[in-house]
Amino acid sequence: MKMINKKIDYIDDPNDTFEQYLEKAKKYNFRAIFAKPENEYDIAKESLKDTDIIIAGAIDFPEGKMELDEKMKRFEDYAAKNYEEVDYPLNQKNVENKDFDAIEKEMSTISQFCKQHNIRDKVIVEMCKLDGDDAAKEKICEIANRVKPAFLKTSTGRSFGGAKIEDVKLMKRVLDPAIKIKAAGGIHTYDEAMGFLNAGASIMGASAGIKIVEQERDLKNA
Repeated sequence: MKMINKKIDYIDDPNDTFEQYLEKAKKYNFRAIFAKPENEYDIAKESLKDTDIIIAGAIDFPEGKMELDEKMKRFEDYAAKNYEEVDYPLNQKNVENKDFDAIEKEMSTISQFCKQHNIRDKVIVEMCKLDGDDAAKEKICEIANRVKPAFLKTSTGRSFGGAKIEDVKLMKRVLDPAIKIKAAGGIHTYDEAMGFLNAGASIMGASAGIKIVEQERDLKNA
C-alpha cells in the first residue's frame, strides 16, 4: 500500500500564500494540489515540474450553483490548460430535489468531455443532503455506473456534513470497481484517514494532510 501522503489531495491553509502551499505540498509529496487556471496553474506547473504531484482544479466549488452550460465553459478553460483532474459538485438543487434525470445529464455531459480531454473527473455528491435516503444515494451511484466518471466523491467538505464511513461503504458496495471513491470533509487524523481507506476510499481530500502524514511517521517510528 502506498504511503498515506500519496492518498491525499492536499487542501491549502487559508493563511498560506500559494507559494507556501506549494512548498508544503512538495515537502510532504502529496498526491495532488489545487490551482486556479487564471493565476496559479502556471506557477504550480513550474514549481512542481520535478515532482509527481498532480495539479488538480475545482469548478463551481463548493457552491454547486452553476447551470450546465456555464460549467462546461469552465471545463473548456481547464482543458485548455491541460489539467489532469477536476473536482466539481453536482448541481445542489438537483441533488436536494433528487432530480435524477438532471443529475445524469450533468454527469454524463461532463464525463464525456473529460474523457475526450484526458481529464479525470471527480464528481462530488453532497451525501449529507441525502442522509436518511440510502435509496437516493444508491441511485446516484447507479447513474455513475452508467456514466463511468473517474471518481465519485462524498462531499465538498464545506457543507453542513462531511465524509461518513457509512457512505463510503455504500458507495463501495454499489459502484463499479473502475470508479474510484474520494472521501472529503472532516478527516483530521491518521486513524480517521485509515478508516476511510479501509472502508473503500481510494483517496481523500484533507486540509489536515500534514498532521495525518506526521502521525503516520510517528507510528512507524515508534
